[in-house]
Amino acid sequence: MSTPTRAEIEKYTDRPRSAVQDSLKRLLEKGFMEKSGKTKSGGGRPAIMYCLGDSVGYSVGATLDTAGLTLVALDAQHRVLLDSHQALQLSRDPSSHLDDILRHLAAELRNFLSCAKLRGRRLLAICVAPPGMVDTEKGIWLHGLQVSGITHVALGDLLGKMFGVTVVVEDVARCLAHLESLRCKPENARDLVYLYLGAGVGAGLILRTEPYYGRHGMAGEVGHLIVEEAGARCSCGNTGCLETVVSSASILGRFQRRLSEGVISSLQKYRDGGGLSLEVIRDAASDGDRLAQSTLYELGTLLGEAASKIIKLFNPGTLIIGGPVALLGEHFFEPMRIRIEQKVIPEMLVDLAIKTAPSNPDEEAVGAACLAERCFWETATESFG
Repeated sequence: MSTPTRAEIEKYTDRPRSAVQDSLKRLLEKGFMEKSGKTKSGGGRPAIMYCLGDSVGYSVGATLDTAGLTLVALDAQHRVLLDSHQALQLSRDPSSHLDDILRHLAAELRNFLSCAKLRGRRLLAICVAPPGMVDTEKGIWLHGLQVSGITHVALGDLLGKMFGVTVVVEDVARCLAHLESLRCKPENARDLVYLYLGAGVGAGLILRTEPYYGRHGMAGEVGHLIVEEAGARCSCGNTGCLETVVSSASILGRFQRRLSEGVISSLQKYRDGGGLSLEVIRDAASDGDRLAQSTLYELGTLLGEAASKIIKLFNPGTLIIGGPVALLGEHFFEPMRIRIEQKVIPEMLVDLAIKTAPSNPDEEAVGAACLAERCFWETATESFG
């Protein structure tokens, strides 16, 4: 509903007419909403339509990993106003990594916000999605993934004081889950799980159309579900966690170990010289390489083990396998489906839509910006009664 009428807003929000009228009046006075015309008359009185205009402002999403920083600014209609990609240079001393990141992030945000395309517009909120574990409720970056020195960093407060707006610290899986829920048909977005496979593994949960955070904003840490009892040791201390199976590094590591055993494969040329990538593995499997096909089938089965547990817990209507590793989806999908059907009662699978959605830093930053805007509106509407 990009241009809803008052009656449609009443129905969608389930609020009484008087409350909606009062809120609309206040939003119009503040310039957060605009009248966008009237409905075509079908014999009755035309109704006024409302929209968010360019004058409302913009939100910013920032995603961060060891490779770099991606920034995206979205207007109120979720159109990209500006984006930026910057490499991240970390010193050799791990103890200085946090200072390097904070300095770089603050400087790039400052430069980004001062660009001519954003000048004169109102900044609504910022959402930062760093690697590792976060406490969204308190805006704390709890632990870094492949980044040293991250221990309960109050990232939200630090950046909020610098830029004078609310800064949300969010999990990248939740950013993408929210983005997918905006893109889905309403009936598919009501209960949705986005299983993110990348440098780390996590899940973003949309339950009854709302992002689900858990007690401390850490819901969805499914990367530590145990799926391979005799598997590799995980950073959490357990063995066989999902993150040791289908994260990008773990997949490449598994293939390198099998290549070092001398298994016949077209991938042997990557055994010592480097260059092995997820794309290379996907192409080898598509071309009939037996090592690539059998290993991906095995990984797809283990992924199906985790997906079965998620389905049993949340009974979603939509399950999305996303993140950079999802480009292997065509080779994961069949063994994953078989394992799910073996493990989950048929009644829970009725109308369940399962799909893959490979993502990139741009998509992740767009999802973060959408969540920043959501946070702004939640705060703003609370103040309007």
